[in-house]
Amino acid sequence: MQTSHFSRLQKVLKLLACVLILKVTAGIVMIYREYLPPNFDSPFLQGRESYFAGPYQWAFYAHIASGPCSLVWGMILLSDRVRQRYPKWHRVLGRMQVACVLLFVVPGGLWMSLYAETGAVAGTGFAALAIATGLAVVFGWRCAVRRRFKEHQRWMWRCYVLLCSAVVLRLTRKSHTENAQNRPCVRKSFGRRIYVNSRRRFCGNTV
Repeated sequence: MQTSHFSRLQKVLKLLACVLILKVTAGIVMIYREYLPPNFDSPFLQGRESYFAGPYQWAFYAHIASGPCSLVWGMILLSDRVRQRYPKWHRVLGRMQVACVLLFVVPGGLWMSLYAETGAVAGTGFAALAIATGLAVVFGWRCAVRRRFKEHQRWMWRCYVLLCSAVVLRLTRKSHTENAQNRPCVRKSFGRRIYVNSRRRFCGNTV
């Protein structure tokens, strides 16, 4: 009886996680209208105009085009029901996922990490994330080729968790932005305290 309840709870949690990932992914894609053409007043592109026209734009567009695809495809690939009912399509989609991650997601993330807006520590973290994601998908692909399917599944789960860092980052950044907007910033100017209700991403950007 307890096993049945636990199994049902697992299914509910998986469904909720899928809905959350799809919702956040759709929200990310909706912002793309600010990137085509690039709007340098938008939060992410603000301050990037000086170097955007170079290789950065190719890394940026490759990354934002492949990211949502890898999240949706990964969700389908990790479904036991889809894998068992459509093994041929699972293999085809798996090859597409490997190519997508290795050719677009990882290189784009690595190049963009060189220009992380929050400094070298964040850039190093993003670069490490890209490398770890690439290694996970390579190890997962090699295990599948060698027909070590249990290991393959574990590596692809690791890869997908790393890909979902974009979802987590989106949720935490949104929460931080809302708190910053609602929290008054206190600054001293000529001996007086000035309270400013920030409308930007960070309280420190207000005047």
